[in-house]
Amino acid sequence: MIEVNCKALTQMTHLCIPYMRKNSRIIQLASSAAFLPQPNFAVYAATKSYVYSFSRALRQELRSKKIYVTAVCPGPVDTPFFDIAEKTGSTLAVKKFTMVRADQVVEKAISDAYHKREKSVYSTWIKFFDLVSKVLPHKVVLVLMRMFK
Repeated sequence: MIEVNCKALTQMTHLCIPYMRKNSRIIQLASSAAFLPQPNFAVYAATKSYVYSFSRALRQELRSKKIYVTAVCPGPVDTPFFDIAEKTGSTLAVKKFTMVRADQVVEKAISDAYHKREKSVYSTWIKFFDLVSKVLPHKVVLVLMRMFK
């Protein structure tokens, strides 16, 4: 996971940048898991935090070249991901409640990148989660998450 989400993403991004022109867009797929540590999802959340942080910093580095980076931070997306993950572990039940379609996330991400937004967050639930993760101490949010397990 670290090799794909961190190393490969970084290498591919840096390989492409020299070929990009003014007003180009880079879309990086982070996750709402990037907003705070997640027990039983620790490595995934940590790698997505890397993607989010890398995207935000890269956006500033490329600002003078007018290359815009958007970090996509969806919540649970209806893909085989959770079926596979739950074969060896468990995920929060609330994730199934907040599940969205992949095409909706993609449409929003492309629109947000077009409008030069730093972050793309689809769904009211995940926007709320983003806000809560900024306002409340992570320690409190982690206790609340444990209650929803």
